[in-house]
Amino acid sequence: MGNGMKSGSGEDPFEGIETSGDQDEEPAGDATTDTADEVATDADAPGGDGEGSADDGVDNSGNGGVSTGLPWKYSRSNAKDGREMVQFFLQEETQTAEEVAQSELEGRLDEHVLVLDLREAAYQVALEQHLDDVADQLREWGYDAE
Repeated sequence: MGNGMKSGSGEDPFEGIETSGDQDEEPAGDATTDTADEVATDADAPGGDGEGSADDGVDNSGNGGVSTGLPWKYSRSNAKDGREMVQFFLQEETQTAEEVAQSELEGRLDEHVLVLDLREAAYQVALEQHLDDVADQLREWGYDAE
């Protein structure tokens, strides 16, 4: 101890302890997500606006850019693989509807449905197949009011 301090006061208490380096990885089979992670956004980053551009390099094919021949659920390494983080705030009644839908879908599919997958699937279906319904909802909220 040649640092002029009392023995023990400046020592690294973890010195000599090896770490496996995989502490940040999700445990195998655990694909649950944390709500705080779901609302994290790149809008908080300097210069970030929370929205990706049309050519931001993201593969929107639904398989995270992996062509394994397997469905996306099985070809990705975790639920966040191949997804951009965007801000997603929900009203209380929307959260309730989401919980009901998740339970209903789990019954139909006979397996657990991740909320990230549910949200993206619902979002894609609404944007690609039900834009008129989305417009009607926006009108109810006051859009297109004269």
